[in-house]
Amino acid sequence: MKRQIFLKSFLGALGAVEILWTDIQIDKIYGTVIYDISDPEERQDFVCYMTENNVPNDDVKMLIDFLSKNELIDIDKIITPINELEIDFIDKSKLDNVWNDLFNIEVHMIDDGVESKQSDKYFIHD
Repeated sequence: MKRQIFLKSFLGALGAVEILWTDIQIDKIYGTVIYDISDPEERQDFVCYMTENNVPNDDVKMLIDFLSKNELIDIDKIITPINELEIDFIDKSKLDNVWNDLFNIEVHMIDDGVESKQSDKYFIHD
């Protein structure tokens, strides 16, 4: 369940309005990102290689939610230099690690419903 909560936040920051969970396994989770509920073409299948035990911590999720709420992500890029952002809800001594954790997250896009056809990745960068 932690994976779904985290991925809803992460993929939501990248434009997902809804996520359909299609298969949940111990070491990975499959789903479909929906960008526009009224347009069946605006969907993308994905797989995320993550267990419940290695979900990024709450600080990473709070950072993603902050970036999303303040519309600081354009497609997958943070539009303001990160050193100019005022982030007072994460301990300053942890902030560099939280940014690194965020920048290391990858969710693989799947084409034609075939896991071996991974065409691209969802990620956030500065």
